[in-house]
Amino acid sequence: MENVKPGDKLLIHAYKHNGNLYRSWDSGVVLESNSEGLVVINKDVLITEISGRKWKTNEPAIWFFFKESWYNIICMFKETGINYYCNLSSPYIVESNTIKYIDYDLDIKVFNDGSFKILDLKEFNRNRINFNYSRTIVETVWEHIDKLKEIIKEKKGLFDHRYVEQIWNNFIKNNFS
Repeated sequence: MENVKPGDKLLIHAYKHNGNLYRSWDSGVVLESNSEGLVVINKDVLITEISGRKWKTNEPAIWFFFKESWYNIICMFKETGINYYCNLSSPYIVESNTIKYIDYDLDIKVFNDGSFKILDLKEFNRNRINFNYSRTIVETVWEHIDKLKEIIKEKKGLFDHRYVEQIWNNFIKNNFS
Protein backbone atom coordinates (compact mmCIF):
# COMPACT_ATOMS: atom_id res chain seq x y z
CA MET A 1 0.00 0.00 0.00
CA GLU A 2 1.05 3.51 -0.66
CA ASN A 3 1.89 6.05 2.02
CA VAL A 4 -1.32 8.06 2.36
CA LYS A 5 -1.51 11.25 4.40
CA PRO A 6 -4.15 13.83 5.35
CA GLY A 7 -4.98 16.19 2.51
CA ASP A 8 -4.21 13.64 -0.23
CA LYS A 9 -6.83 13.43 -2.97
CA LEU A 10 -7.51 9.88 -4.10
CA LEU A 11 -9.78 8.22 -6.64
CA ILE A 12 -12.07 5.50 -5.31
CA HIS A 13 -12.81 2.36 -7.33
CA ALA A 14 -15.34 -0.35 -6.51
CA TYR A 15 -14.91 -3.69 -8.28
CA LYS A 16 -17.04 -6.78 -8.55
CA HIS A 17 -15.68 -10.17 -7.48
CA ASN A 18 -14.65 -10.97 -11.08
CA GLY A 19 -12.25 -7.99 -11.06
CA ASN A 20 -14.34 -5.66 -13.23
CA LEU A 21 -14.56 -2.03 -12.20
CA TYR A 22 -18.20 -1.09 -11.79
CA ARG A 23 -18.22 2.31 -10.07
CA SER A 24 -15.70 5.12 -9.52
CA TRP A 25 -15.60 8.34 -7.54
CA ASP A 26 -13.45 11.10 -8.99
CA SER A 27 -11.96 12.19 -5.68
CA GLY A 28 -11.96 11.86 -1.95
CA VAL A 29 -9.86 13.95 0.43
CA VAL A 30 -8.04 11.97 3.10
CA LEU A 31 -8.79 13.36 6.53
CA GLU A 32 -7.03 10.61 8.48
CA SER A 33 -4.84 7.59 7.79
CA ASN A 34 -4.09 5.26 10.68
CA SER A 35 -3.38 1.63 11.51
CA GLU A 36 -7.08 0.72 11.22
CA GLY A 37 -7.83 2.43 7.91
CA LEU A 38 -8.73 5.67 6.18
CA VAL A 39 -11.19 8.48 6.81
CA VAL A 40 -12.09 10.20 3.54
CA ILE A 41 -14.26 13.26 2.88
CA ASN A 42 -16.55 13.35 -0.17
CA LYS A 43 -18.09 16.64 -1.20
CA ASP A 44 -19.59 17.32 -4.65
CA VAL A 45 -17.97 14.20 -6.08
CA LEU A 46 -18.58 12.91 -9.60
CA ILE A 47 -19.53 9.22 -9.65
CA THR A 48 -19.27 7.15 -12.83
CA GLU A 49 -21.11 3.85 -13.24
CA ILE A 50 -19.80 1.10 -15.55
CA SER A 51 -22.84 1.81 -17.76
CA GLY A 52 -21.43 5.29 -18.38
CA ARG A 53 -24.07 7.01 -16.25
CA LYS A 54 -22.57 9.92 -14.29
CA TRP A 55 -23.94 11.80 -11.32
CA LYS A 56 -22.75 13.98 -8.45
CA THR A 57 -23.20 13.39 -4.75
CA ASN A 58 -25.99 15.47 -3.22
CA GLU A 59 -24.56 15.94 0.23
CA PRO A 60 -21.19 15.97 1.98
CA ALA A 61 -20.11 12.65 3.45
CA ILE A 62 -17.42 10.99 5.53
CA TRP A 63 -16.30 7.60 4.23
CA PHE A 64 -14.56 5.10 6.50
CA PHE A 65 -12.42 2.36 4.96
CA PHE A 66 -11.01 -0.48 7.05
CA LYS A 67 -7.90 -2.62 6.64
CA GLU A 68 -9.40 -5.67 8.37
CA SER A 69 -13.20 -5.37 8.24
CA TRP A 70 -15.30 -6.54 5.32
CA TYR A 71 -17.26 -3.32 5.00
CA ASN A 72 -16.86 0.40 4.49
CA ILE A 73 -19.21 3.02 5.86
CA ILE A 74 -20.41 6.28 4.34
CA CYS A 75 -21.87 8.86 6.77
CA MET A 76 -24.05 11.25 4.75
CA PHE A 77 -25.04 14.66 6.08
CA LYS A 78 -28.62 15.07 4.87
CA GLU A 79 -31.16 17.78 5.70
CA THR A 80 -32.99 15.22 7.86
CA GLY A 81 -29.82 14.32 9.80
CA ILE A 82 -26.97 11.83 9.44
CA ASN A 83 -27.70 8.66 7.47
CA TYR A 84 -25.25 5.81 6.97
CA TYR A 85 -24.64 3.51 4.05
CA CYS A 86 -22.64 0.38 4.86
CA ASN A 87 -21.15 -1.44 1.87
CA LEU A 88 -20.25 -5.08 2.49
CA SER A 89 -16.88 -5.31 0.78
CA SER A 90 -13.37 -6.61 0.93
CA PRO A 91 -10.88 -4.64 3.00
CA TYR A 92 -9.47 -1.82 0.85
CA ILE A 93 -6.06 -1.39 -0.74
CA VAL A 94 -4.45 1.76 -2.14
CA GLU A 95 -2.69 1.54 -5.51
CA SER A 96 -1.75 4.34 -7.92
CA ASN A 97 -3.47 7.02 -5.79
CA THR A 98 -6.68 4.97 -5.83
CA ILE A 99 -8.60 3.35 -2.98
CA LYS A 100 -9.79 -0.03 -4.28
CA TYR A 101 -12.18 -2.59 -2.87
CA ILE A 102 -14.42 -5.44 -4.01
CA ASP A 103 -18.11 -4.78 -3.43
CA TYR A 104 -20.02 -7.84 -2.24
CA ASP A 105 -23.44 -6.43 -3.11
CA LEU A 106 -25.14 -6.40 0.29
CA ASP A 107 -25.62 -3.02 1.95
CA ILE A 108 -27.13 -1.75 5.16
CA LYS A 109 -28.85 1.62 5.07
CA VAL A 110 -29.05 3.23 8.51
CA PHE A 111 -31.49 6.09 9.02
CA ASN A 112 -31.06 9.11 11.29
CA ASP A 113 -33.24 7.50 13.98
CA GLY A 114 -31.03 4.37 14.11
CA SER A 115 -33.41 2.09 12.24
CA PHE A 116 -31.84 0.14 9.40
CA LYS A 117 -32.58 -1.95 6.36
CA ILE A 118 -30.52 -4.62 4.58
CA LEU A 119 -30.45 -3.97 0.84
CA ASP A 120 -29.64 -5.92 -2.34
CA LEU A 121 -30.12 -9.49 -1.09
CA LYS A 122 -31.29 -10.61 -4.56
CA GLU A 123 -28.17 -9.09 -6.15
CA PHE A 124 -25.96 -10.83 -3.58
CA ASN A 125 -27.60 -14.21 -4.20
CA ARG A 126 -27.40 -13.78 -7.97
CA ASN A 127 -23.74 -12.67 -7.89
CA ARG A 128 -22.60 -15.33 -5.42
CA ILE A 129 -23.67 -17.87 -8.06
CA ASN A 130 -22.55 -15.91 -11.16
CA PHE A 131 -19.15 -15.00 -9.69
CA ASN A 132 -18.77 -18.23 -7.72
CA TYR A 133 -18.23 -16.69 -4.28
CA SER A 134 -16.49 -19.19 -2.05
CA ARG A 135 -18.19 -20.47 1.07
CA THR A 136 -15.61 -18.53 3.10
CA ILE A 137 -16.53 -15.24 1.39
CA VAL A 138 -20.26 -15.80 1.88
CA GLU A 139 -19.75 -16.65 5.57
CA THR A 140 -17.42 -13.67 6.06
CA VAL A 141 -19.94 -11.27 4.50
CA TRP A 142 -22.75 -12.54 6.77
CA GLU A 143 -20.45 -12.45 9.81
CA HIS A 144 -19.75 -8.78 9.12
CA ILE A 145 -23.46 -8.06 8.56
CA ASP A 146 -24.04 -9.41 12.08
CA LYS A 147 -21.19 -7.27 13.48
CA LEU A 148 -22.58 -4.15 11.82
CA LYS A 149 -26.10 -4.83 13.09
CA GLU A 150 -24.75 -5.11 16.63
CA ILE A 151 -22.77 -1.84 16.39
CA ILE A 152 -25.72 -0.05 14.77
CA LYS A 153 -28.08 -1.12 17.56
CA GLU A 154 -25.62 0.12 20.21
CA LYS A 155 -25.31 3.53 18.42
CA LYS A 156 -21.61 3.59 19.29
CA GLY A 157 -18.53 4.66 17.39
CA LEU A 158 -19.33 5.57 13.81
CA PHE A 159 -23.06 5.28 14.52
CA ASP A 160 -22.92 7.92 17.27
CA HIS A 161 -23.98 11.16 15.55
CA ARG A 162 -21.86 13.27 17.94
CA TYR A 163 -18.71 11.34 16.99
CA VAL A 164 -19.36 11.79 13.25
CA GLU A 165 -20.16 15.49 13.72
CA GLN A 166 -16.86 15.89 15.59
CA ILE A 167 -14.97 14.37 12.65
CA TRP A 168 -16.80 16.67 10.23
CA ASN A 169 -15.97 19.71 12.38
CA ASN A 170 -12.32 18.62 12.39
CA PHE A 171 -12.42 18.56 8.58
CA ILE A 172 -13.92 22.06 8.45
CA LYS A 173 -11.35 23.32 10.97
CA ASN A 174 -8.41 21.93 8.98
CA ASN A 175 -9.92 23.15 5.69
CA PHE A 176 -8.76 20.29 3.43
CA SER A 177 -11.20 21.29 0.67
